[in-house]
Amino acid sequence: MVPKAASKVPPKAPAKPAEKRGASRSAKSNDGASTGRAFQLFPTVSKQELLDRDGKSDRDFRQFLYDLSSLASYLGSARAYLAAQLGVTSPQYNIVMIIAQYQDASGVSITDVAKRLHVSTAFITSEIIKLESAGLVAKKRNPDDGRSVLLRVTAACEKRVQQIAAERLFVNDQLFRGLSGEDFRHLATTVASLMDDFAHTVDILKTTQRGRAARAAKRSQQS
Repeated sequence: MVPKAASKVPPKAPAKPAEKRGASRSAKSNDGASTGRAFQLFPTVSKQELLDRDGKSDRDFRQFLYDLSSLASYLGSARAYLAAQLGVTSPQYNIVMIIAQYQDASGVSITDVAKRLHVSTAFITSEIIKLESAGLVAKKRNPDDGRSVLLRVTAACEKRVQQIAAERLFVNDQLFRGLSGEDFRHLATTVASLMDDFAHTVDILKTTQRGRAARAAKRSQQS
């Protein structure tokens, strides 16, 4: 007799290793959403005067930051709209408005414009070159200081500035319609008092960032 061919039986899959007790429970416990555990954000500011009344949380301070950031965005959008009407960029619009406001009969220096806009003289100089090329700003030698120049808006620029006067008035009236005179003076003083601290903080951050980049580059060269 010819023996029957053995039927092929698929090999059994290897048994799964037994899960350690508590492993699944541990994984779930690491997920706050699974356990209902609330994440507690530590205060992001330590100055006691800026904390909430309980002295432990800083929700009011956080909301202030969110509101301030949104205000800056809204103001930037309004400024971009007016700049477009003038045919310039937002930074150039600021420069033109500063020159138009402070030029008087003689003109205003690049240093004065930079100080009022809280930017570097190098930035103002580069933008003035573009505005001069566009026929919107004119330069002349400063008679009191041969090393510097004085800036004035041209007749063509004056015309454009005046043409959008009504829109500029409307925008600013709408943006600040809820402010009383007292509110405005208090807000203006507060914002001005923050400028140096904000600028100093950003300088620290830039220095820190440069230091980190330098250390990363050094490690990369050594590896």
